[in-house]
Amino acid sequence: MKAAPTSPVPWRTLTAVSTVAFALACGPRSESNGIAPPREIADWCSFQGIRLGAEPGVVAGGTSCDRLASILTEYLRAYESRWEDVAALRDWTVRVVADRPTEGARPGSFFAGETFWDSRVIDLYQGSLSVLPHEVHHVALGPRSADHQGWCPFGDWEAREGILEEHAYLGCPAGRN
Repeated sequence: MKAAPTSPVPWRTLTAVSTVAFALACGPRSESNGIAPPREIADWCSFQGIRLGAEPGVVAGGTSCDRLASILTEYLRAYESRWEDVAALRDWTVRVVADRPTEGARPGSFFAGETFWDSRVIDLYQGSLSVLPHEVHHVALGPRSADHQGWCPFGDWEAREGILEEHAYLGCPAGRN
């Protein structure tokens, strides 16, 4: 394992895209059929060799696909600095969506990102780009990672790096750094 850098993502970027970090959930895979819902994509580009699409509402808000790619590149680099390069991710598509994915959501809990195994698609809500490392970790670990068992070290890393605080969501005690 590689040592984590002290500040892999600029703080202004973190502040701008992590405002919804407390409410994140990637969604229980048992409730998903593994097939990503169809979405209209207004702009396509790539980051780190990964296909990236942005819905019309994201682009209409003034965010370009290239800007999204630069932000997601920082989150992916942060992930790869501590965890492994997920070569399989190059076969996936990441879509940034204008509205929060809501399949299986409950009051007080929305999905900021979701991994669709059969389609090889990750959907990220535009206000929660910081969940990319979480979804990449799912891709790295495979479909059996849906229950988040054994994810406390990952949650510790996310919190320590200032990327996301999701100890409670992962069922881990807080402050384990």
